[in-house]
Amino acid sequence: MSHQQLIFDPPKVGLVTQFSEGETINLYHGNVLDFVKTIPSNRVQLIITSPPYNIGKEYETQRNIQTYLKDQEKVIDHLIRVLSHSGSLCWQVGNYI
Repeated sequence: MSHQQLIFDPPKVGLVTQFSEGETINLYHGNVLDFVKTIPSNRVQLIITSPPYNIGKEYETQRNIQTYLKDQEKVIDHLIRVLSHSGSLCWQVGNYI
């Protein structure tokens, strides 16, 4: 019978509605702008996001380009604010749309 022992403590993962200091990993599904406003500055080590493409996919609401760009600028400004100086941002985009 094998015995397994962890050499590190497993991370605390939480599906959250606002930023939680008590969780090592915060998972949030929803509007990023609502969530990122709850995060203190320079606090996040890793951000993984998949922004809307604004090309009329069935799961998104297409907006005029100026509104879309203004909304993306707000999000990017907040992501820069919350990302720590040693942190990373993974911005998922497709090879084709």
